[in-house]
Amino acid sequence: MRAFVAFLGCKVNQYEMELIIEQLERAGIVVSPEPAGVDICILNTCMVTNEAARQSRQYLRRLRRLNPNALLVAVGCYSHLDVDSIRKCGVDLILGNKEKREILTYINEWLQKREQKVEVSQPDYGIDECVNNFLAERVRAYVKIEDGCDEYCTYCIVPLARGRKIRSKPVEIVVQEVRNLVRAGYKEIVLTGVNLGRYGRDTGDDLARLLRQILKAVPGEFRIRLSSINVQDISEDLMEMFKNKEKLCPHLHVPVQSGSNRILKAMNRNYTVEQVLNLLERLRTIDPDFSVTSDIIVGFPGETIGDFEKTLQLVERAGFSRVHAFKYSDRPGTPASRMKQKVPPEEKDRRMKLLREVAEKVAANYRMNAVGKIRTVLVEMRKNGMGYGYDEYYVRHELVSMDVGALTKVIVRKPNGAGVVSQVAGLERNLVE
Repeated sequence: MRAFVAFLGCKVNQYEMELIIEQLERAGIVVSPEPAGVDICILNTCMVTNEAARQSRQYLRRLRRLNPNALLVAVGCYSHLDVDSIRKCGVDLILGNKEKREILTYINEWLQKREQKVEVSQPDYGIDECVNNFLAERVRAYVKIEDGCDEYCTYCIVPLARGRKIRSKPVEIVVQEVRNLVRAGYKEIVLTGVNLGRYGRDTGDDLARLLRQILKAVPGEFRIRLSSINVQDISEDLMEMFKNKEKLCPHLHVPVQSGSNRILKAMNRNYTVEQVLNLLERLRTIDPDFSVTSDIIVGFPGETIGDFEKTLQLVERAGFSRVHAFKYSDRPGTPASRMKQKVPPEEKDRRMKLLREVAEKVAANYRMNAVGKIRTVLVEMRKNGMGYGYDEYYVRHELVSMDVGALTKVIVRKPNGAGVVSQVAGLERNLVE
């Protein structure tokens, strides 16, 4: 029996896709990299925006067209939001986040009865699962350390799908999982969660202590990167950890969302623009090149032109190395969906265009400032004699091909599109000699 598994959305979804793959492989099911001609199709869905929900439906319909007689399974966050829409895509099994942990049980039941089934329960389970390998990645591994969100951003439906309680993976399990992945050859470990900065709030631990335990207990050549974390969750203790540049990447993804304090309050984001700028200043005291990427929402209900201008000003002052821009979209059941003063679609488009232009200018300046500096690149792929990978600051490099999986010291030579061109450190001396 052959299966195809895919995911949409966040790094947590990618991690959980790998867990599904491992369950299938342990049962003797061959996992195919191609969706056509398989017996089982599984999509780990996303619904964080209307666009993500649309892409989930589109993907499910495509899988059904490719495999009209296969078992089609939709799992994950979208199942919690809109079962009826998923049904219309021809799906046989609709499972929630909790159910994906026992997906083989539901697959075997369907194979016996061949009846459509919906099983979506409250995501209140503990976090103790571990991944041994990553089919989708050769050099980088994700480790989910937390699930659930106890904050209530007015535009966000994630707590409805992931649960409103923080659930943290025990420290000893995280350490063992990281140790196993490093032994397996992974050189970059990305710690991820639905609300990563709240790790340990339910157990008396915290993210900084977890990092210290990992660095103390896991030997070998590897580095750690943190995924998305909120402004208010970056403690002084955590910032101190970034002084260990050899192991902890000087890069954070901080979803700021707006440069207007009025809009941040309406979003219930629980920080101010001044706190954002103060945080960035302190991080760049530790490392002047500290890389901060961010998310920005344009067109939130009530956002005026003045509010939007403040967002553009924040992007310029913050010096983000990359910005992911999103147009606000109503999500059913959220307070923001009931707010008045909606921004017209054409105005959202205009603001999105302006934001992207400013963000790219700022990011290009960040990359230009890296010229002549030494970076450590994790080579992820080779193509046409060139190597490609990301450095510790999450900047993409193009360089003379090196072995995939190698952590390589390079000198940045020039910007190139959304990345830079680099030269292996020491190679320039050899060329002169």
